[in-house]
Amino acid sequence: MARAPIGIDGTRAEAKPTWPVWCVLALVLASDFKFRLRANDQAVSGNADPFVLLEIALYAVVACFLFVRFRPAVRTRRGDLLTWLAYAYAIVLAGSALYSPYFQLALVRAAQVIVVLALARSIARHCDEGAPHRIAHAYAVLMAASVCFGFVVRFPQLPTQKGRFTWLYVHPVQAGAMLAVATVLMAGYAITTGLDRAGPRWRLPVYAALFAVCAAGLVATKTRGAVLGAIVGVLVLVWTRWRGQRKVEVGVVGAVALIAVALTTSSAIEDFFARGESAARLASLNSRTNLWGFAFERFAEHPLYGFGLTSSRGLFLEQIGLGGGHNALVNLLVDTGLLGALGWVALLGCMLLAAHRLRRHGAPSADRTILLALLFALLANSVFVEGLGAPANVLCTWLFVMVAWLSLAGRTTA
Repeated sequence: MARAPIGIDGTRAEAKPTWPVWCVLALVLASDFKFRLRANDQAVSGNADPFVLLEIALYAVVACFLFVRFRPAVRTRRGDLLTWLAYAYAIVLAGSALYSPYFQLALVRAAQVIVVLALARSIARHCDEGAPHRIAHAYAVLMAASVCFGFVVRFPQLPTQKGRFTWLYVHPVQAGAMLAVATVLMAGYAITTGLDRAGPRWRLPVYAALFAVCAAGLVATKTRGAVLGAIVGVLVLVWTRWRGQRKVEVGVVGAVALIAVALTTSSAIEDFFARGESAARLASLNSRTNLWGFAFERFAEHPLYGFGLTSSRGLFLEQIGLGGGHNALVNLLVDTGLLGALGWVALLGCMLLAAHRLRRHGAPSADRTILLALLFALLANSVFVEGLGAPANVLCTWLFVMVAWLSLAGRTTA
């Protein structure tokens, strides 16, 4: 009989199923890892190059695996509110593809949303509570390896991306969003080392090293929204990790450290967030305010159902030259109208409430601390990027993975 593998911490742990890790990583690679430069208008045109076909094929492989492995049957099951809201949000996204002006692209994206939902439900139904932690650890290793690869091997970049770090042909905004998730996760595991939780447990220096690599890559992308999201996530980690007097002590020390950093590196911080841009461009948040104004004009034309999935990308490209809503809520209002936006808000609110209620033996658990931090980090970043309110990207994948994570953690602490 095969023996269980030895982890980084030197202990031999019980062997656990690895299919959730491989399935999530496959969707991450398929969604946001770009292996060629492509014009912005090529996606909405419906033209499929070999890499688009590879992306579709990876999603199809995951779907076929889930179908063969678990043989889903049509039967009514009692589910909690969080599960029903996840279903409702996914159905609204997929259903809006039927009236999208970019039907081919929308249909593919709708199918990808269904695959991500099926994967999340499979994890929640058939995995142990350590599965989300194994996914998080593997994801952080992938991100750290990507950063190392990007520093060693430089790929050509567009003129608008000069001076910003990335790897392969990934846009720095997407790279920053992915690294922000990994940075918050590694900070969470480092801070919650002494708390009870399931999943792999690596030594603190390993978490610190992964955090340093991912944080360095994140700062080098110069993606301000992602950096802000990571800072919010780390602050939530510090606030929720301790209670009572210890929280006050940590808060005071953290405040003093932040003031010292701000006083000594204020010019460097200002240069980082200004990024050499004019005051007018900064005032418009890199033309985002103009885009949002146009988005609300289009939203007023179809306020209830929107224009259909992926329509925001094509409409904004035609009128302004920017693809996507550059804000998760704005993106949903244009694509799915109030129906999708309210479903998204309800889902996130339910997730925050479910994470807040996670307690183990009367004390906050590591799952609670990490999930709250990750949720707030994604929400802060969603002000500037549409990933959390759009299909087929890493942030959307993590949204549904966190739904499964909350279901497993809630089942254990109930």
